[in-house]
Amino acid sequence: MDISHLPIGKNIMHYRKKKGISLDELARRSGVSKSMLSQIEQEKTNPTVITVWKISRVLDTSIEELVEAGSDFPIEVLRRSEAPLFYSEDHSCTIQVNSPIHMMDNLELYTLTFQPRGGLHSKPHYPKAAEFLTVISGRVKVIAGEFSAVLNEGDTARYRADRDHSIINLDDSETTAYLVVMFP
Repeated sequence: MDISHLPIGKNIMHYRKKKGISLDELARRSGVSKSMLSQIEQEKTNPTVITVWKISRVLDTSIEELVEAGSDFPIEVLRRSEAPLFYSEDHSCTIQVNSPIHMMDNLELYTLTFQPRGGLHSKPHYPKAAEFLTVISGRVKVIAGEFSAVLNEGDTARYRADRDHSIINLDDSETTAYLVVMFP
C-alpha cells in the first residue's frame, strides 16, 4: 500500500484533536516518538503502514480513515453565546475565548475588549510562545519584555509571549482587538 501521496498528517491531527489527545499522550500510548508524530502531522515525513496502524489504535479509528484523501471534516462552530468569557485581574479587559478546547495545545484565539485606559498584563507563557495582536478598533500599546509598540486600528503586531507582556488601551473609549497565541 503506497501512502506517500495521502494527507495522513492532517487526518491524524484532526482525529487526535477531536479526541482531545495531546502529542505527548499519543506518543506515549502509540509508542511512536513525539518528534516523529510532529513531523507526520506537519506532513514533513510519511509514516509506514505499521506506524499508521499504531496511531489508529490509539485514536480508535481505522487505517482507512487516517489515509482517506477525501476526508470531509465538519464545520466546527463556537457560538458567541457559548464562548467562555474571562476578565483581566482589574476587570478592565474582557477576554472572549474563540478557539475550541481541543486546539489549546498549540493555538488560542481571543477577542479582547478593553475599557477606556484598561489593560491586560500577562506572565510569560511557554518558551518560544508568540502572540499576534490585531487592533479592530481604537489604539493600544503592546509591551513585551523591554520592547514596546503603539498599534492603531487595523495594525497587527507579533511579539514573544515567553516574557512578561502587556496590552494597554491608550484611548478614552472602548477598544477591541483580536489575539492569536501560538505555542511551538
